[in-house]
Amino acid sequence: MRRIVTLSGIRCRLWCWRLFWSLLSVSTPIICADAKPVSFQHEIVPLLQQFCWGCHRPGKEKGGIDLTSYGALVKGGKHGPGIQVGHPDQSRLVEEISGTDPSMPKEGEHLSAQEVSLIERWIREGAQDDTTAASRESRSAPIYRAAPIIPSIAYSPMGPWLAVAGRGEVLIFNATNFLLTARLVGEARRIESIRFSPDGRKLAISGGQPGQWGEIQIWDVAAGTQLHAYRSTFDSVYGVDWSPDQTRIAFGASDRTARVIEVETGREVLKFDQHTDWVFGTAFLRDGQRLVSGSRDKSLRLVDISTGKLLETINRESETIRCLVRHPLEDWVLIGTDVRPRLFKAEVKKEHSDPNDDSNQLREFEHFDGGVTALAFSPDGQWIASSGSPAGEVRVYDAVSTSRKATLREHQGMVFALAFSPDGSQVATAGFEGIVRVFDWAKERLVTNFIPVEISCSK
Repeated sequence: MRRIVTLSGIRCRLWCWRLFWSLLSVSTPIICADAKPVSFQHEIVPLLQQFCWGCHRPGKEKGGIDLTSYGALVKGGKHGPGIQVGHPDQSRLVEEISGTDPSMPKEGEHLSAQEVSLIERWIREGAQDDTTAASRESRSAPIYRAAPIIPSIAYSPMGPWLAVAGRGEVLIFNATNFLLTARLVGEARRIESIRFSPDGRKLAISGGQPGQWGEIQIWDVAAGTQLHAYRSTFDSVYGVDWSPDQTRIAFGASDRTARVIEVETGREVLKFDQHTDWVFGTAFLRDGQRLVSGSRDKSLRLVDISTGKLLETINRESETIRCLVRHPLEDWVLIGTDVRPRLFKAEVKKEHSDPNDDSNQLREFEHFDGGVTALAFSPDGQWIASSGSPAGEVRVYDAVSTSRKATLREHQGMVFALAFSPDGSQVATAGFEGIVRVFDWAKERLVTNFIPVEISCSK
């Protein structure tokens, strides 16, 4: 009898202890003392990308909120900061994604309780931004298994440099001996265009992460340091250009806009949205107050930057525009179309002009079977280089008479990049093959050729 009572008492005590620990575990979550802090880059960013970036990204900022970077997340939108460091219960982000009927996302699946809890824990732990460490890893110089396609190339107008766009980087070479002097590696995995500042000291790069964000990078070339990186729109950006006073940058985008930002702040001072297709090229006019933009919609637009007003559609809109460059001394714009190069005056047409008449066209150049892929003016504006199909053919024309002065045929694939040397005597070319070629174009003689990257044979 005593044995039975004793066992019963033991069972009762065990049951009570189990109930106690069960209640304790429900009310007090156990966190191991050695648990690693939540990583913004590796744990929070994937959640934001999955649930938030569809509506809150550059170019589509509902509520004025961009959630594609740490800085933008902290800044928040028109209702204030996105998070209060250390206080998830006071953070607007948590407020929007929590509860039985969360406000965000507006459509589709909501974050699970565990995912919300992870964001809360990250904020409680101090909302640390470990993007810098992650970016250093991702921004290490790429390793090449083959020569990369080269989309853009540029000579510094004053300094001794030739810049060559690679995969996620721009390589800087001495323009005399063609030795590599620097690798400018940014976060953008795709480079679309590069342009030296008028004084030759800085380099502007347009590109981005296709389907996610576009980016403008600005570099101090001599120091090899990135001065600024500004994100804009939800795809790569194109056709970068500097204002004459070097205070602003223009570029085009796949969202059918042409934009202008301030170099020092990244503040957008123009968003021109009167194109109906991708904008591939932009060019400031000499006064720095007007901009020309060229689009796949076949139009060449002249815009007042201060007002955003469309001043003129310069051309007749008969051919798709693939690229454009401004004459170095005149307010003339050379465009490459799916047919041929054409040169236009960038000005308002005379009153009562026939809309079907290309009254602003100055000259047209030879037909290319597959259209134009790249253009360049010599620094004095006397010569024009153009490439297209037949594949690998580069032609140099007299800009006034339109007569062909040279034909350069060393390339085996399409040429996407052209640049005259500062004295105009040489033309650098590159494209599909991943080989840079430099010509004494007047003699149609190849000066040198080189692959701008080291090819790794390791697996």
